[in-house]
Amino acid sequence: MNVDTDIDVAIPKAVRKLLKEKFAEYRLERVDVRAGEDHTGDPGLFIDAYYGLSDTPLDTSIISHALTELRDILLKMGERRFPSCGTTLTRDKG
Repeated sequence: MNVDTDIDVAIPKAVRKLLKEKFAEYRLERVDVRAGEDHTGDPGLFIDAYYGLSDTPLDTSIISHALTELRDILLKMGERRFPSCGTTLTRDKG
């Protein structure tokens, strides 16, 4: 399958904005967004979020609601590729 790897510049900005709002207390450091093929060969949007270590336990309901909201935002922007989100925790520098 020939997959479109172009991403509108507004897409990563919208993803970062939502994740920063939803996960503010979890020290969001950066977000990477790329397009490619998922495990079935369908077009996908891959989002990697990087967070600093935190003493605050992650409320899993935030993740669920954020992913639903993210999908809604992307659809309204015309993005039809399904978003797949990954999380990485990074150690403090120093």
